[in-house]
Amino acid sequence: MYNVDFLQYALAKGVGEAAIKKALNFLKLNKNASWKDIITDKSILKLKDDIYTNIYKTENEAKILAEQLYNNNIYMILENDLMYPERLKNTLGNNTPPVIFVQGNLALLNKNSIGFCGSRKVSDKGKQIAYECAKELVNNDITVVSGYASGTDLTAHMSALSNNGNTIFVIPEGILKKRIKGEVKNYLNNTNHVFISQFMPNLTWNAMNAMRRNKVIIGLSIAMILIESRRDGGTFEAGKETLKLGHKLFVVDFFHPPETAEANKFFISQGGIPIKKNRDGHPSMKSVFNSINNDMSLLNKTISEPEFDFTY
Repeated sequence: MYNVDFLQYALAKGVGEAAIKKALNFLKLNKNASWKDIITDKSILKLKDDIYTNIYKTENEAKILAEQLYNNNIYMILENDLMYPERLKNTLGNNTPPVIFVQGNLALLNKNSIGFCGSRKVSDKGKQIAYECAKELVNNDITVVSGYASGTDLTAHMSALSNNGNTIFVIPEGILKKRIKGEVKNYLNNTNHVFISQFMPNLTWNAMNAMRRNKVIIGLSIAMILIESRRDGGTFEAGKETLKLGHKLFVVDFFHPPETAEANKFFISQGGIPIKKNRDGHPSMKSVFNSINNDMSLLNKTISEPEFDFTY
């Protein structure tokens, strides 16, 4: 679980995801080889000499990091490991992160899950819709997946947790850099959540990694719900990536979209499935449940809603 030789390799300057995948492919084909062989035998991967020098320099750093991971109950899961989420690999293919760091209930990574994306400055109406959608999902034993930003993300997480459901936090920095936010702190227990990061544990936040993180949210989910999106930014890119990957994208259909939802109609025109409201003013989840239930038996109970849907 805490392979120091791998960490020594991955921490070295000049070793990125491509080099890690190259090593993983070698180990997959050579069952008797080890990470110790990778970092000591230059003939295996034939990397540049300065990279091997850097690998040698990270030995102590790797030992310290392994101890930190152990002390914080953080699992390190490589792409070749049996514990690696199968859905993530199946969805992202060659873009699958070669290593993930996980803290919490690992079993949630293989549960039926639906992801949320939306504006940090989500409107009050959008926030209410996100809350109600997440509540309906967890009431049907579906796990919520989202980022860890303010607005839509935290609303979806809070709804899942406060309604006795489960949630997955996909964070855009190293897992040792995360902090438990006040909005969710009082809801967390030993089984209802998991944090996951594709980045090295001490890496700080940056905008590019926040964009890359979106693919993991999509990859862990059987479908995505888009609450509000502008015509640029992280949510817009997440919506486009969902459609590109062939995943179902459910989009809140506003009659008069707030500024933070100006791109919602665009995504519906591109194949997004609209989420409307029912006669009681709540999100009509029929389209979500009917669509995903065509592929797998997810629901523990029948969804009963008014027959008529209306634009928000």
